[in-house]
Amino acid sequence: MPYHSDIIVIGCGNVLFKDDGFGPIVINILQKYLNDKNDYYDPAVTAYVEEEFDKDILEQIKSKFEDVSLPESIQFIDGGTAAPTNFFPLYEEYDWKKLIVIDVVEFNAEPGTVDKFDPNIMKIGKYDNPHGLTVEEPLQKISEKCEVVVVGCKPAEIPTPDVDMGLTEPVEKAIPEAIDIILNEIGVK
Repeated sequence: MPYHSDIIVIGCGNVLFKDDGFGPIVINILQKYLNDKNDYYDPAVTAYVEEEFDKDILEQIKSKFEDVSLPESIQFIDGGTAAPTNFFPLYEEYDWKKLIVIDVVEFNAEPGTVDKFDPNIMKIGKYDNPHGLTVEEPLQKISEKCEVVVVGCKPAEIPTPDVDMGLTEPVEKAIPEAIDIILNEIGVK
């Protein structure tokens, strides 16, 4: 799959470990409800959202996409847990203008809090994913070539190595706010 887009939006994490699934779930929502021409969304993930999410939250999510059209220059990618090693190095091959990373981030806030982070001011080791990979350093390298924004949500629970699917309530409730931030970052809101 070529990545010749001006803006790349990548969700990082693993849906098997509760809130670590935040990034992939948000990406799948964006792909489905923005009618992404690539149609890569995972039907199991979107079925989970449509069947298990609180109905009020689901309606909030759907309303975010009313009257929003997706420009050709944006690509959504479910990077899973391998994004730092398999996807981030691709920046050297492409001329991205912006990389938006959606993931859980440990920071001093209540679970479910969403914020934007500049990887250049994140201390190395602060944004480790639950699989032990440091993410700030590759993102800082990428930011030398294009703008990088991390849209992060404070997790409530990541039960690795135990498998436990489904977002916690505070992280599920955070998704409409995360979508607002992402749509603003890609310039469609």
